[in-house]
Amino acid sequence: MIGHPIPPDEYTHILDRASVTNVAVDGLGVQLYCWGDGPACFVLLHGGYGSWAHWIKVITQLEHHATVIAPDMPGFGCSDTPVEPHTAESVAGPLAAALGGLVGQQKIILAGFSFGGAIAGHVASLMASQIEHLVLLGPGGTGAPRGEMPDLIRRTKEMSREEIRDAHRRNLEILMVKDASCIDDLALYIQETSTGMHRLKSRPISATDTLARVLVGASYPVSVLFGEFDASVGKYRPEREVILRRAVPHVEIEVIPNVGHWLMWESDELVVDRLLALLPK
Repeated sequence: MIGHPIPPDEYTHILDRASVTNVAVDGLGVQLYCWGDGPACFVLLHGGYGSWAHWIKVITQLEHHATVIAPDMPGFGCSDTPVEPHTAESVAGPLAAALGGLVGQQKIILAGFSFGGAIAGHVASLMASQIEHLVLLGPGGTGAPRGEMPDLIRRTKEMSREEIRDAHRRNLEILMVKDASCIDDLALYIQETSTGMHRLKSRPISATDTLARVLVGASYPVSVLFGEFDASVGKYRPEREVILRRAVPHVEIEVIPNVGHWLMWESDELVVDRLLALLPK
């Protein structure tokens, strides 16, 4: 690979405002990024091949209303990698312990995106008494088939910087967004740096029914948001809805129109509205 991506100013500014804590859990370091200082607390979990920055547009809006915590989950970003075999439990266990060390017994609104939705279900089960609301955005782990889509483009060391950017742009178009015009320098930077730092293969975990199983018996409120054109879901959204309603009869499911998988990027203001509506009155 030729050269390294330069972080856009928007990325640098929000990272500079973060309070960064690395919590050791049985020798495994979990990196937590925090903004704001409100009495309520949002915890935001990124997707597979991702990092805290999957939530960057939402963080900049929520931080004025509450404390916001966005970890790099174990196996991603600046957190350490759990020992193999990698499972939802081996990611969620250290993550829940690290969060508990940071927030104590404080109530949290926990949101998870894609693979992070599956992990959020497990974290919620470990911190059940503290969960104010669980929000799942295009979650994996339902056991439903994956949507059909073109193969993602692999990057090679022989590619030029421009070819690498083009590959990431195309992959975002294939998997993550409906409207390609929303792919700017910040989106490309997040995509390239996050995928470059992942060490844990999330897709085999997301392909299981681990979320559906762990949600059974959940007593806290659960909401699910799907993008209307989520490529990872494809034509199988009805199957996902049936599975989720079977696991959690009280679940609330909403489909966000005209967006793809990365709905808190394409429709950040709507996602923020839905999250702020969950704050204690």
